[in-house]
Amino acid sequence: MGGAAAGAAIGWLHHTGGYAVAPGDLLTCPLHATTGLWCPFCGGLRCVAAVSHGDLAAAASFNIVVLALLPALAVWWVLATRAALTGGAYPWPRIGNRGWLLLGAVLLAFTVWRNVPGLPLAAFLAP
Repeated sequence: MGGAAAGAAIGWLHHTGGYAVAPGDLLTCPLHATTGLWCPFCGGLRCVAAVSHGDLAAAASFNIVVLALLPALAVWWVLATRAALTGGAYPWPRIGNRGWLLLGAVLLAFTVWRNVPGLPLAAFLAP
């Protein structure tokens, strides 16, 4: 069921040309709407839409973190689908405390970097 919903959402983004529209034409991030700051996932929908069109350069400019996480999410989804079809054990990601801390640190650094205009590549990292 979740896979069908994700597929329908990606199909909708692909059909509407979701990455070619203005940021306000898609769903608005509550953090950005209230503070003007880009959260670590702002631009994620446009990133997925650009990937669905095969435009990896645009996808990277919308949200490079989401682009980096998509292959891991795809592998996890395939394993979960296989487990559901075969009745096997559900493949929950096994990430230790250090892994979560590292992911949090990367997301925090990415969020700060994309919101400080004077930093190198900040314009590229902001969706």
